[in-house]
Amino acid sequence: MDNHAPFLAMDISLAAIVPHKEAAIALAADRLAEKAGMAYEDVKTALMGRGALRSTALGRGVAMPHAMARACSRPACALIGLATPVEFGAPDSIDVDVVLALIWPQSRIADFIRLSSLTSRILLDPVVVDAVRSAIGPDRIRNLFRARSRAFRSTNPSCAHTAGHVDGLPRL
Repeated sequence: MDNHAPFLAMDISLAAIVPHKEAAIALAADRLAEKAGMAYEDVKTALMGRGALRSTALGRGVAMPHAMARACSRPACALIGLATPVEFGAPDSIDVDVVLALIWPQSRIADFIRLSSLTSRILLDPVVVDAVRSAIGPDRIRNLFRARSRAFRSTNPSCAHTAGHVDGLPRL
């Protein structure tokens, strides 16, 4: 798997207006469905189902709704900057204004674990989050994700350090 491909193809929506968490996930599902080769409702159901198990908020105003689905034919990634933060059940109780959603083929679990671990590390980088919040532009955000991905991968080539984490995602 090209480790930067999901970031290069990442759909980016900035300053999105949504009234609540469910609307943010619905917007993410809309942005992911075609790229993943899935129906919108199937993506939305998968993301909502995963979020019902445990909050996908990472803290610091960032959430990463994610799911694996049999119907998913190819990985898809969408980044959404929200105009106004919404409640997401974050461990630090901070409302979320940066949402990165992933939908992934169930047959590619190892790739999913590596990329979701890497993505969560990138999302906890204040420079990346500030770039999304300031809406610097999709191409610059993609380049920043790619650069951070390279930097993290050079310090941990496996990007698979998941011990002690649920779903391979760190919890604050």
